[in-house]
Amino acid sequence: MVKITIILDDDLYRELVEEAIKKYGSTRKLSLIINEKLRQAKVSSKRKKRMTIKLGRMLKEEELNRILEEIWQEEI
Repeated sequence: MVKITIILDDDLYRELVEEAIKKYGSTRKLSLIINEKLRQAKVSSKRKKRMTIKLGRMLKEEELNRILEEIWQEEI
């Protein structure tokens, strides 16, 4: 465990304090709340996006490859 000092915006600090009080009854667990939020952000950034495309017809391989390439370029 590492002890650090961070500077938070006032509104963010208030939200974290409110959450700590609701969840734990005091602000003594503020570090725990911040750690949970950081872990959630880390996990959600690693999730891959899943895309579903519905078509009303069958595509030839060349058409499918062209569409997939266009989508890939938009994602980048």
